[in-house]
Amino acid sequence: MNASLTSPDFIVTLPPPTPNGGLHIGHMAGPFLAADIFSKAAQARGQTVHVLSYSDTNQSYVRATAEKQNRDPKELASVWTQDILETLKLYDCQVDDYFEPHPASNGFVRDTLLRLYDQGVLKKKSYPFFYLPAQDVFLDEAGVSGLCPRCLDDCKCGICEACGFPTRADTLINPRATNDPDLEIEMRHVEVLVLELENCREALRQFHSFSDAIRPKYRWLVDDALADPLPDFPVTVPGSWGIATDHPDLPGQVINAWPELVLDLVYGYQKVAPEGAPSTRVVNFFGYDNSYFYGIVHVALLQAAGLQRFLPHATMINEFYNLENAKFSTSRGHLIWARDMAQNYPPDLIRFYTALTSPGLEEGNFSEIDMREVIQRRLLTPYQEIAAAAPIQDETIEPSAMVRQVMQGISTRVSESLQLNRFNLRHAAEDALKGLSAINSCLATGTLSRGELVLLLDCWSQSIAPLMPATANSLRLMLVMDIIPETLPYEPVNHDTSQRAEEANV
Repeated sequence: MNASLTSPDFIVTLPPPTPNGGLHIGHMAGPFLAADIFSKAAQARGQTVHVLSYSDTNQSYVRATAEKQNRDPKELASVWTQDILETLKLYDCQVDDYFEPHPASNGFVRDTLLRLYDQGVLKKKSYPFFYLPAQDVFLDEAGVSGLCPRCLDDCKCGICEACGFPTRADTLINPRATNDPDLEIEMRHVEVLVLELENCREALRQFHSFSDAIRPKYRWLVDDALADPLPDFPVTVPGSWGIATDHPDLPGQVINAWPELVLDLVYGYQKVAPEGAPSTRVVNFFGYDNSYFYGIVHVALLQAAGLQRFLPHATMINEFYNLENAKFSTSRGHLIWARDMAQNYPPDLIRFYTALTSPGLEEGNFSEIDMREVIQRRLLTPYQEIAAAAPIQDETIEPSAMVRQVMQGISTRVSESLQLNRFNLRHAAEDALKGLSAINSCLATGTLSRGELVLLLDCWSQSIAPLMPATANSLRLMLVMDIIPETLPYEPVNHDTSQRAEEANV
């Protein structure tokens, strides 16, 4: 190992957003805020964190949305990539490297996969795809809709978001062209590169034998997948949207965006964790619907490519976050854009409410009415009661045993819920609220000095910093000056009305 090389303690990955629309509240409440809160908590413990993502412009959903809107897909992707970055900044989400695929990253992806083809790891085999005779084109994943043969939910020809398992042209029930269901489609076989997952069974089994930071539903999906013969997975597909293979054996084919995903991340990993540097721990945050790709396809591909050092140390999935008890749906207009919500409410308060209702181990639900009521009743009012009862005189120099005990509890409870082995945003938010209650209880004794209250509030502000970073920072600065603000000093609503694309309709 080269002692002169360095690498971060953690590389935290955000799921690459598909730039055919912005980030809605469901996106933010799932992996994006979870990853940011974990990163901020780790950094507060003195660990180094590098947050990585990229714009998933080569996904077929970009092409399908652009076709539906009669727009250039590159222009569409560029507009929404910028919007996504601005939204993450608005919510104070750390992103250290976020790139759009470019010739160097595309070349790395292509060269890695073609090397595996030359080595015989990837095989050229016949695979079923849907074809549109009227336009003489093969349809990609987003181009075909139908019913999942496993759980019978609506899905696309590639993955079922509900059960998390892949679908294909010869198993999809009632298939139809997504943008024009009346057009006739047919199934044709094309020789493409595939990863023979069944040959990776033992390596997959051994990798998934550990249990660090693995959520149950992700474990169940892996177990269910390994219980049956593993199907071949298409690494290339017929089409024109994506990274061209540029190989004579694979005419008219592009690289499937799902295996591309892990190699684009590796491209980013290598910038901060070069070979020979101390090992870094990769932590993947993503929605449950991508579990098969991350847990089966990506693990098998990393092992096959000799990139085992970038296998994930921990995997943090999240369930769906519903809006008024129904799934977020751009096509039905059932959504709230995260950027629009931040024009009406301070982002820190949205962060806290979505943590309190987060879809970690179970589905969550967002309700704007509930958010207003819960934030006021459980967070803002208890703080205001503390500030109103704050002693004016400071007669105590050393904190009492009661104060020290409460400070210890505040310092540890939230932090423990934000570590990998028990990461749970709901618990962290609940414990932050309990900390406020404990401070109120101390005040009720009538023995608390102003200095002790300042110490308690400072301790509490440090504990909530990963959840509400701007608010915590403002509160700490005021406490240093012996100012106890009457209300929580969250940043005012950003009323920036700058134009952004409103026409997303996936």
